[in-house]
Amino acid sequence: MKGRITKFAAAAVIIVATIFSINIIDRSVPVAFGIEQVIDANNNIRFLHVKRFRTEQQEPDEFWIKSDEQGRVTKARYYLPVTEDGIKLITWTPERTELWFKSKRRFLIFQTKRVEDRMQRILEQCQPKLVMQKLLEDQKAGKVEIDIQKPQEEQKPAVIVATYKTEPKKEIYYINQATDLITRIEFYRIEDNKKVLKFTMQFSDYNVPIDEKMFSLKDDLPKDVRIADQLNQLIGVPQGEMSDEQAAAETVRQFFQALIDKDYEKAGLIVGGELEEYAKEEFGGVNVTAIVSIGPAIPQPDWDEHGFRVTCELEMINSNGQKVTCKAGPYVRPGDDEMHPDRWNITGGTDITEILPDNEKYEKMTPKEAAEAFFKACAEENWDEFLKFWPISGADERTERMKEFLGGLKVISIGEPFKKGKYPGWFVPYEIKLPPIEVNLELSNANPAGRFVITGLYDSKLRVVDEEIKWSKEPVVLPDNEVYAKMSPDEVVKAFTEAFSKQDFNEMRKFAPDSFVEEWKSEFGETGEKPSTFEVTGEASWSAEKSAYFVKCRIKGKVKKWNLAIRNDNPAKRYMFDGGI
Repeated sequence: MKGRITKFAAAAVIIVATIFSINIIDRSVPVAFGIEQVIDANNNIRFLHVKRFRTEQQEPDEFWIKSDEQGRVTKARYYLPVTEDGIKLITWTPERTELWFKSKRRFLIFQTKRVEDRMQRILEQCQPKLVMQKLLEDQKAGKVEIDIQKPQEEQKPAVIVATYKTEPKKEIYYINQATDLITRIEFYRIEDNKKVLKFTMQFSDYNVPIDEKMFSLKDDLPKDVRIADQLNQLIGVPQGEMSDEQAAAETVRQFFQALIDKDYEKAGLIVGGELEEYAKEEFGGVNVTAIVSIGPAIPQPDWDEHGFRVTCELEMINSNGQKVTCKAGPYVRPGDDEMHPDRWNITGGTDITEILPDNEKYEKMTPKEAAEAFFKACAEENWDEFLKFWPISGADERTERMKEFLGGLKVISIGEPFKKGKYPGWFVPYEIKLPPIEVNLELSNANPAGRFVITGLYDSKLRVVDEEIKWSKEPVVLPDNEVYAKMSPDEVVKAFTEAFSKQDFNEMRKFAPDSFVEEWKSEFGETGEKPSTFEVTGEASWSAEKSAYFVKCRIKGKVKKWNLAIRNDNPAKRYMFDGGI
């Protein structure tokens, strides 16, 4: 680097500093380190890995980018641990976009140009070359003042501080002096003349080729994820000659008629292209017997320019076998399938809310009272009361999972509700102690090392928990592999749980893949929090169907602090659970 920059004369440094208001802090070094130099260093970046650390979240967003010679993104992968829909994984190519809602166990396949443009804008913020070009333009336009700091010690990073004149913000860029590549950017907002950190972006793996498998999610999906395909099938209801209001109402009518007819293929096509088997799984327990009324279709301009919410009244048989009157208010809009923009699609609000005999009592509850009643019902395992706040059918598998997860919890505290952003409901802070969780570890020794390792994590009813445990490569043959190869499935699980209790992550890696161990390490190993007790409660049993052994275990419940999301913009006008568990 030194040889490249010493060719600039000291006079050039003075001219540049005068024109662009650049202050060279280390004036004893006759060099012309600057933005153009960083742009030149970034001219040939084809692969990039970026982490975005937000101050309000523990885990960073991650981006993997592949670009062409013109700087256009050709492939991308995102990992977003905190969104309004929970954890998201996204891959994009010009032919196919995949979106995995991990928290909601949903997977969407589609093709879109809008996502391409949106992703390009976001990724341009992540690419040092493009960031530097924009910074140079703002500097020349007089919008920003630049301060360049170049330490004499080349092992220390050079620093570019950009203070904006027209906006209350500051950005600090750290550059590796050996490569001229940006390693980190810190973004600040200015409040009361003080800088407050918003987020940090960390850049690594410059031009390290990214495995093509990273740009597809289909091989990573657990078995119980629900798939919606908008790429290979025609979704929605055509508008034809109908007005927008008529098309919205007709879309909702056709959906509920499909549920009455048990036509889950058609129902799935109307709710975003969900495949028939998953639509049946989701709506099969909803026993709608008649449509009482449909409409009116109410415009929702704050949500979507062409979006509507269609209120309707239905007759159905509830989980107790009683015929009841219920209400629903699906959200509908056209254009989710860009290739067929005239087709209308239901995007949410399909939960059917029963109008309770004492519904007025629940309508009068404050957000805090509703949260207290919800958690009280879980603590007492009063599932009839729980369902009054739960938006999903009592027959739905997700309801059973939640009962198992929350039943018998202990409430520590409920805080004061608050609003945030455009969310129409309330967030209620809570602290609870979760009950113990019964799980089953799946083990197999069908690997080159010939020893039992963990290949799956299932709940008490042998349903996949969170996602399948995958080994990215075969378990290695250990130096003392013979000792571990002699261990039975029970002994392996006992050794694994003991290592977990001691936070001995290296020992855990002998029995479980790195990805699984890293999840536990990130949750417990770096926080100082004492790990939950993980104990074996049953002997190994063989499953011919899975060709593997299963060992029952219990994870002692941990204390959870978060914000319960509740909203009452439903036909029953009472507060219902909307997330935050």
